[in-house]
Amino acid sequence: MLLKFAKRNKVNITFLSLLIVSILQMSMDAKKRGKLSMLDELLLDSASIAQRGITTSSQAVADAWFGYIYLIGLKEENRMLRDETTELRGRVNALNEATQENQRLKDLLSFKEATGYGATTARVIGSSPLSSFKTITIGRGSIDGIRKDMAVVTTDGVIGRILSTAANTSKVLLITDRNSDVDALVQRSRDRGIAEGGDSGLIQLKYLSKNADVVVGDLVLTSGIGGVFKKGCIIGTISMLDNKTGRMFQSVEIEPAVNFSKLEEVLVITDSPEEYGR
Repeated sequence: MLLKFAKRNKVNITFLSLLIVSILQMSMDAKKRGKLSMLDELLLDSASIAQRGITTSSQAVADAWFGYIYLIGLKEENRMLRDETTELRGRVNALNEATQENQRLKDLLSFKEATGYGATTARVIGSSPLSSFKTITIGRGSIDGIRKDMAVVTTDGVIGRILSTAANTSKVLLITDRNSDVDALVQRSRDRGIAEGGDSGLIQLKYLSKNADVVVGDLVLTSGIGGVFKKGCIIGTISMLDNKTGRMFQSVEIEPAVNFSKLEEVLVITDSPEEYGR
């Protein structure tokens, strides 16, 4: 910045430099004579004014330069503070995620202890909602003791059953898939039917007698028949029914108890069907 200032004022600086040299020469001559002439005094006053101007301009340039340096330092400090804030925010988010995951796992383990199920927790690591089968993939496999047709649940209700296994992963067929069917009963009236999945994401309660006592809002549970699910696992609640005259069975839809789009951890029931009666 100082170099630019010097280039822009090259002529003025040269003139003032010559003037100052002349004034100094006159001053030395005056000392020798012992007295200043009127012209000498005038030139000295002019030089004094010019010198003050140069001093002021130099000070202004210096102030501007140091101000520029200060702003650069301030900008760098702000950048560092933003980076630290971003890092701290990331740590807080990671801590919150870990806390929520720990709470979900505690809930699953509490559910396992309360029901007496032999079970293992598993993390959901993939899903295929748009394929011919509605499935999720979990991070447990045959080396963890997972086998085909084991029931998969959460604290909210039924998820589905194990469709296939690999060493470290397994596919779970969701209860909402059209290839899934579970023997079910209405909790309040004890009427029974078959809960089957469909393309709508809801579950159909089929083969329910037209004389069955069911209403919207009734809770539907697994009956324990069929050898996959223990009795009393929540499937969902009745959201729609149609009992037209002339039909042998009612048309009933069930809203699943589980929000399948938000699954993160599940519980695989490892008890064998023979142990269900314990």
